[in-house]
Amino acid sequence: MCKRQSCNVFRALILAILLPLYANAHGSDSTAVAQPDSATTTPEKPAAKPDASGVTSAFENTFSIITLVLPHNSLRNSKTLHNWPFIAFSVPGWRTEAYLQKNINPLLSVKAGIGGDLGFAGINTQAEASINWLHTLELGIQPILGTAINYGETATFMGVYNPEKRDYDQDIFFTEFVYGVNFKAGLTFPLLMVFLPKSDWTKIILKGTAEYTYSGYTGAEDKQVWKAGGQDMVNGFRYKYGGTLIYMLPFKRVPMFMFAATVSAFKHAYDFDDTYKDYNPGFKTVSLTPMASVKISEKWNGMLMAVVSRDRVFENRRYPTTEELLQKQVDSEWDLRMVMFIASRKF
Repeated sequence: MCKRQSCNVFRALILAILLPLYANAHGSDSTAVAQPDSATTTPEKPAAKPDASGVTSAFENTFSIITLVLPHNSLRNSKTLHNWPFIAFSVPGWRTEAYLQKNINPLLSVKAGIGGDLGFAGINTQAEASINWLHTLELGIQPILGTAINYGETATFMGVYNPEKRDYDQDIFFTEFVYGVNFKAGLTFPLLMVFLPKSDWTKIILKGTAEYTYSGYTGAEDKQVWKAGGQDMVNGFRYKYGGTLIYMLPFKRVPMFMFAATVSAFKHAYDFDDTYKDYNPGFKTVSLTPMASVKISEKWNGMLMAVVSRDRVFENRRYPTTEELLQKQVDSEWDLRMVMFIASRKF
């Protein structure tokens, strides 16, 4: 697989870490990277009953099989697959998480948790603390630490970009780390409460989300481009905001449909070295993602989704995949980036 593909695979894996929560939101035991990537894009899962002190706790393990279909536009710069109309493949993923939730009063609750993800690209760990008011407004903070795995010349998931070499200087697994902190807010608005009559067909929720994230890499200096998973990053801040329409369906096998729209970008283009100014580091990526929750069996849940996004168009339409950061952006375009199905089971 090409390095362009490795980037797409990683984006999918970030989704896979978070979307099992979507897939399990309705089912025998209901229950986010990320966009279509974030736990903030789904309604809260039904929690276990609190004890006498008002504390709820949970410990969960989730195994996922992520099947990806990458269309031609995601393969056009591949050395070996540029003539293929698409490619499909599957990768596994595992998530472990634990949390405690305390109901302070009928209006306010606080939650703290830790989690870890093991996937094709590497390992990520997170801690989280949040407050929730009336199950409507949520404010939280999430420290993050992770490391990634490289696959020789096949795929680079971790390293610092070397513009003179026009490639990444790869770092060894567990020798360097990505770290950061994510500040997030979510506002849930049930349309039924205000506009719609009550019925099995009018259970509709709107949820707005906003995230502000600082990310750093132990092996990079300021203004250097690096990756620790798949996306090109620099030490600095990123933001993401958007919303999700959540439509509960009265069907056993397809209990929920969602449509998410997000905008994301780096906060400061000057965090990048001047070498990358033609790449337009401040470009805003807009993503539209329809999703359908699927009940596969009593133990397995699924999520089907398609990711459509507005991305850069460069002066050169064909170029070595390792030289994308050195290209000159001249336009933008909308394209189908991937189709994905995630099957997950909780233990």
